[in-house]
Amino acid sequence: MSKIIIRTAVAIPRSIRGKNNGPSFNFNEQNAAIMKDGEDFPHPFRIRLDDGQPPYPAGEYTVDGSSFVVGQYGDLQMGRRVVLVPIMPPAAAMAAPAAK
Repeated sequence: MSKIIIRTAVAIPRSIRGKNNGPSFNFNEQNAAIMKDGEDFPHPFRIRLDDGQPPYPAGEYTVDGSSFVVGQYGDLQMGRRVVLVPIMPPAAAMAAPAAK
C-alpha cells in the first residue's frame, strides 16, 4: 500500500497574486512525500491546507476517499483538497478494538 509521509508539523504560508494585478490569495501548505509500493525513495509534494487547518502531525497517512472526484469525462482525479487519514501501527490497530 502506498503511504503519505509527513516529517514535520509545519504549515508554510504562501501568497499568489491574482490575474491582472488582482488581490492576492493567501493560504498554507505542508510538505509531504508519497512512498509508492515497489519504489526505493519517496516523492516529495505539497498539500494545501484548509483555512485555519492546523498542519498534520508527523507520521504516516493514507488518502481519504473524499479526496477523489470523478472528472467531467468520467476519469478519477484528486480534488482540490487532499484529506489524510493516519495509518495506525499494527500494535495500535490490535489494541483499538479492545479499548471500546
